Amino acid sequence: CYMLHVSLWLLYHVGPLAADRGAPNATQSSISALDHAQKEAKVMRPGHIVHIRIDTGHIVPPGRLLSPLKHSTYHSSTWEKQWLHNIQTWQNGSICKVLASQTAQIRAFMNGTCTARTDSPWCLIDDSIRQLWYHTEVGSVQRRRPLGINRVSENAVPVVADDAIWSYFEWTDPETGTLEREYIEPLVSHLRHPLAQCQHGHLFFVDRSYVLPPSKRAKDRKAFLFDAGASSWNNGAGGPSLSYFAAVWKRQGIVWDRVEGWECTVPEAEFYKTVPADWKNKTFYHQQCVSTSPATEPFLPHVIRSRAEREDYVLFKLDIDSKLVETAIVDHLLSDDNDDLSYIDEFVWEHHVDNYLMASAWGRSRDMTKTIADSYKYFLKLRRKGVRAHSWV
Repeated sequence: CYMLHVSLWLLYHVGPLAADRGAPNATQSSISALDHAQKEAKVMRPGHIVHIRIDTGHIVPPGRLLSPLKHSTYHSSTWEKQWLHNIQTWQNGSICKVLASQTAQIRAFMNGTCTARTDSPWCLIDDSIRQLWYHTEVGSVQRRRPLGINRVSENAVPVVADDAIWSYFEWTDPETGTLEREYIEPLVSHLRHPLAQCQHGHLFFVDRSYVLPPSKRAKDRKAFLFDAGASSWNNGAGGPSLSYFAAVWKRQGIVWDRVEGWECTVPEAEFYKTVPADWKNKTFYHQQCVSTSPATEPFLPHVIRSRAEREDYVLFKLDIDSKLVETAIVDHLLSDDNDDLSYIDEFVWEHHVDNYLMASAWGRSRDMTKTIADSYKYFLKLRRKGVRAHSWV
């Protein structure tokens, strides 16, 4: 028990060591240990974290880190694994056809994105920009509130725990010896809402309901939002981002202490007119084009580490429709010659690649040297480094 206890403490504080988060053997062993532990107990806490108690027989040394995902192991869901194994083929015109054959997974996923329940089989899916109603039994979707609904619960972040659909991060709490999980949306389809451009016309084209926010554990930390591609608080080509992150993250008790945005073309006076009064003292906007290189300002990875500490909660959204700038920044974050990624908890990025479903919308902003499969690799690498990486719209 003592050796197990020390190993868990070292894994959390020092790093993956032999149980490297990318190693297949480590993944298999953690799944095996999880299966065994689940037979003993499984308890849900609000905020999609699963707690599984491992009795080590000893008290784990103190020193809880505030960013446990940095020392976590990332696990792809069963559904995500299907797409990881086949996206190289499916990206060549077959994505919608494959989704049409995955009805069970789609229905389970859609049910998991419900933000409010009703006194009927219908649920509400509200991404703060618009509302959709989903029938959990037959799988139909509509914009109008269905007849016969008398009660609707308060909007909340969905609580999910289905390993077949939702991927997750897993780590051991050094104080309690508890194995914990935090869920995230799976990497499937062409990395937007799974149904975007495939089913229900354009209904899910810029829908963000597929993005699963972090657990409530982040609410007690100082919170920073850095948005590259913020032209307005309430509007945007793909829909607003700032109002979305303010509203949806608040459902988890996360209220931003500082919001900082960049955009090349929108004047500062024009931007600040769109900012709500209660956010003006917290919001800072720069009419600047962001840099691709640490040698030129503003290089956002360096800006972030100059503003925030590692123990703070940081969300970095990157969507400036410039393939060279975006890829250069992400490549820098993934490079082993710096630790800038350690300052980022959540990364949100629309990767413009050779995607036949988005060709008309993205036009010349696409990087035709990169494919959807390449996007999968980027997001998988980020997640395996302990970052909650989300594809954006």
